Amino acid sequence: MGQTEEEKKAQKEAMKELRKSRKQFIKASAGRLKEQNKTIKAIKEQIKDDPKTVPEISQAAGIPSSEVLWYIATMKKFGEVLEAEQDDSYFRYGLAEREDGE
Repeated sequence: MGQTEEEKKAQKEAMKELRKSRKQFIKASAGRLKEQNKTIKAIKEQIKDDPKTVPEISQAAGIPSSEVLWYIATMKKFGEVLEAEQDDSYFRYGLAEREDGE
């Protein structure tokens, strides 16, 4: 039915060793997530007031346009960004209105 004290202690030690062995991977993942959130924030900051094209966002935020395009495509997929009018061969992108008022 229940675990004995010895089994609990062994399981606790195994988890401790697992966390220790994966520490570098957890730290690397956390760093990538932090960088990703920083990039998304920079892109949103550029398009919060008026829609802009990918090259305009790239230049203003100092992020390569290929990277901006990937983030914009993902944000569009999840409804955070909408296409606005077209400027020559580029679409302008702006923030979508959120239902929760943000």
